[in-house]
Amino acid sequence: MESDTRDVHDTHLDVTTLNRFADGVLPRRSAATVREHLRSCAVCCREVQIIRTLSAAIRAVPAPRPPDALFDELFLEAPKAAAVIPLALPRGRVAAFSRRLLLSAAAGLTLAVAAVVLLTVRPDRVMAGASTLSLEWEAPGAMALEYQTPSPLAAEPALRARMRYWVPDSLRFAQTEPGYAVVELSREEPGLFSGAVELPPGTAYAAAAIEDVDGEYIDTGFGRFWEYLETDAEGRPTLQARRYQLLATSELSVARVADVAEVAAQQFPEQPEFAVRQMLFTQSAVRPASRDAFLREHAERLVALDHAAREGHPGPVELDALHRYATLLDRPDLASHWSDQLVNRYPRHGAAALVRLQLIVSAPVTTQETLEDLEESWAMTGAPATAQVGLRLSIESGDPALTETWLDRHSAAPVFRDRTYDTEIARDMVVVPALRPLAEAWILDRLAAARGEMGLERPLDQNRLNAQAEASERHARLNLYLARLRLARGQLATAIEAAERSVEQVWRPEVFVQAAEIHQAAGSDLRAAELLALALVDPVAPLNPRPPADGTGAVPEPSDGQLAAARATMYQGVTAVQLDEQVNLGARLRSSTREETTLREATRGRIVLVVMASRPDFVPDDALSLLAGNSPRLEAAGVETLLVAQRAAPGPLQRDRFDSRFVRDVGYEVWSSLRAWREVQYFVLDPGGKLRYR
Repeated sequence: MESDTRDVHDTHLDVTTLNRFADGVLPRRSAATVREHLRSCAVCCREVQIIRTLSAAIRAVPAPRPPDALFDELFLEAPKAAAVIPLALPRGRVAAFSRRLLLSAAAGLTLAVAAVVLLTVRPDRVMAGASTLSLEWEAPGAMALEYQTPSPLAAEPALRARMRYWVPDSLRFAQTEPGYAVVELSREEPGLFSGAVELPPGTAYAAAAIEDVDGEYIDTGFGRFWEYLETDAEGRPTLQARRYQLLATSELSVARVADVAEVAAQQFPEQPEFAVRQMLFTQSAVRPASRDAFLREHAERLVALDHAAREGHPGPVELDALHRYATLLDRPDLASHWSDQLVNRYPRHGAAALVRLQLIVSAPVTTQETLEDLEESWAMTGAPATAQVGLRLSIESGDPALTETWLDRHSAAPVFRDRTYDTEIARDMVVVPALRPLAEAWILDRLAAARGEMGLERPLDQNRLNAQAEASERHARLNLYLARLRLARGQLATAIEAAERSVEQVWRPEVFVQAAEIHQAAGSDLRAAELLALALVDPVAPLNPRPPADGTGAVPEPSDGQLAAARATMYQGVTAVQLDEQVNLGARLRSSTREETTLREATRGRIVLVVMASRPDFVPDDALSLLAGNSPRLEAAGVETLLVAQRAAPGPLQRDRFDSRFVRDVGYEVWSSLRAWREVQYFVLDPGGKLRYR
């Protein structure tokens, strides 16, 4: 029989594919293909049986524990023998607890220094650096894709590419939204996949990422996406391609914006929009001694661009850029001139709507008059920013009918709507009694739409688990707002249920405190004290002093036994499921004195808290103050703080007893090695250079 099988099958399945099938990690479609093969191939069937037998034997061997001393150093007091506080896990969570070490500069989340993301990244999902994707026009309206990788995924029968693309729209450039396309790639041979996708004619720019057929991104590294740029007859990227590249890069890979802006400004020196971006993203790297020369250079460029524009016929994008460039360089006369030109010549353009919005908001008139002006502006362009401001003011007015109108307008353009902003809207409506029915409906709608956030709107630079972590934080806040709404109505059971959901979703001190306050108000003092204990024993950012109870009454102080149980819970949650990934310690760094070094030399074999930022000025002052305040505790625990940024800092920031000098990440190597994905993010490396906390 075996010989007959060999006659039928020219080749057998490779060992990698059989291993993944035996472990149950192949995608459904791939697993079905393997099962079909096994029905008629005794050789491969026997191989799967051997793999499963060996796997069972290996799993029976006790897994080695991480060195206790490594984690003991992060705690001022060793965990005592105590019962672990039960915290129910959300369904479908891969790790035992999802905890992020993440600071969002835009939202000012300054207490996230101690948060940890416990992600489990399968080795077969890490792409080798030699992986490439080529995107070329095959025929009018169709783009051919060819993906090559030397990774174990060479055995995958099928992958797919997720794409975002932009088609020029000169009238509404500022509001243009990208389109989407998903194309399945078929394997031509091990390591080579290809496919073609229909895109609209005239596509100027496209970005693509590779994922498996279940929609999970293959490449877990930051910014690992590929680009297509439309080119001219000489093979250079067109003006529109550069515009959309900057637009996309700002969303997909903040670390690359400065380089893209510089290249675009060199290619199109007559375009003020690139000069503006170049100035914005390079000024933080200018040393104080060179700042005057830097400003003079840009001032001279502004004069030349102003002169050329007055003699030519600039479009809305150029007019908007001239207005912003003059504002940056403190030339209000030129800024006013070009903003007037923009509004008068292109009144329906999105940039003109923003200029009008700025004038409306700054006018010394009543809220009612401002809302009337916003209504008129909305009727003209329907700009999303106008809807956001109108919604904010209608919430302040406390008028349910007016708020509902602006809420519907804000909801009308859901693509790439800021989900964090939606959460802030819920927060603002909850505190206005007349708007609470609207707030509850809005919150429930946002929670119900949670699955939709993982669809086509997912940014390409985030892997699935990163996006889930960000969504979890939003959902935790929404559940806390929902709990307060129901508490105010006397629905104690559902209020407690919502509060517990928030604790399941995000493990952070402020969430524990707010959930504790809700429990205390509902009469559950024991649970309130347990949650407060968890907040107080945070190893890096304890709540000391604890914030007030915000009107719901004082939360009972936890007992010594509850604090011991909280330490045991924290210890188990931090150490049981850890990121055991080796970081590239050879990544190059450059000190403020321009001395070259490496991550290995900078860490010096110690436990290191790495603050990774796109730019030094992205890290809020209160976050640095938090680090400075915890500096003695970190040093006593043997933990060193290392500040790393993509762009060089003009000089050290003034912080007592805290080294606030940033080192520069040369070539984005540290950013890539840590798999950073936010403008500001925190990591902990152990003495051996393994990533423990994210």
